[in-house]
Amino acid sequence: MKKVLLFISALVMSLNVLAIELDGVKISQTLNLENQTLQLNGAGIRTKFFMDLYVGSLYTKNKTSDASNVINSKTPVAIQLDITSKLITSEKLTDAVNEGFDKSTGGNIAPLKDRLTAFIEVFKEKIVKGDDFVMFVTPGKGVDVYKNGKKLTTIEGDDFSKALLGVWLGDQPADTDLKAKMLGS
Repeated sequence: MKKVLLFISALVMSLNVLAIELDGVKISQTLNLENQTLQLNGAGIRTKFFMDLYVGSLYTKNKTSDASNVINSKTPVAIQLDITSKLITSEKLTDAVNEGFDKSTGGNIAPLKDRLTAFIEVFKEKIVKGDDFVMFVTPGKGVDVYKNGKKLTTIEGDDFSKALLGVWLGDQPADTDLKAKMLGS
């Protein structure tokens, strides 16, 4: 009987770490970065004009369906983008980020301009299907940005972090369906 219980226990624990799959992308149940372990809050597919562009995943310390809780979190959170389309280019992603920040800040980009320019540099290198970007937000520090597991830069400031999270989770998100999926709906 003990062996059966141990087997069932091991099976249940292994199911918790198995990845889910969306649009061919395996999404881990946890994200380990900067000596932090975050859990998958939710994930969805960013579509535009009926085409899948990327898989967006939100990682948090504690699951929540409240976007404001994530944007104003006092604990680290992360957004991962897995590129699933050959249509995503550096120019298109740069335009999308600029548009997203404009909406997220209500058009008040001026206080973030220099940091936004530095952030956009991350997307200057060629982007190909299969690339992944992680934006790891640490309150009181800023955003560490990774491409394909390599840390590229840190953008300082909670104001920048909140605007960045607002691109996907704000009142005018890049994709309302993706926002709902990231928030576990």
